[in-house]
Amino acid sequence: MSENYEQYIDEACKLLKELEGAFLEQVLINTVQDEFNVVYLKTSKGVFCLQGEIGGEYLGVRKLAEMPEITSDDGYEITKYSPFEQFEGHEIVQTRQLGTAWNGHGFEINFKELHTKSMLVQSIYCGSAPKELDDCLRLGVGIYKNENK
Repeated sequence: MSENYEQYIDEACKLLKELEGAFLEQVLINTVQDEFNVVYLKTSKGVFCLQGEIGGEYLGVRKLAEMPEITSDDGYEITKYSPFEQFEGHEIVQTRQLGTAWNGHGFEINFKELHTKSMLVQSIYCGSAPKELDDCLRLGVGIYKNENK
């Protein structure tokens, strides 16, 4: 498949920098059959979602009219995600893209006064993915200080 991913990624991520300077009010995660599919960010600049594009080989940022409601319906859930709750109430100071299409494309989001941690959202296609997972996200918290002392 010959795709112009660079152009697609530029278009899908044009709203990423709009998050900078916004205060994160709430984070919700959409899961389907235990796979992370969408990250919803309610901010002082509006509601955004981070999600896979095309078949999940790269991520995009979209703006929504409103935040979805928390729900649980037979394998489809929109819920809080406790590792990301620590970022709520903080200002987003920097956003950046990670990786490339089919190679861990995603986002790192940094917050004011949280100098040792960041929010990470990546495509499942990061060099290793279980065969039963497809078109979904990896979520994590980047930690920049050894707290095991």
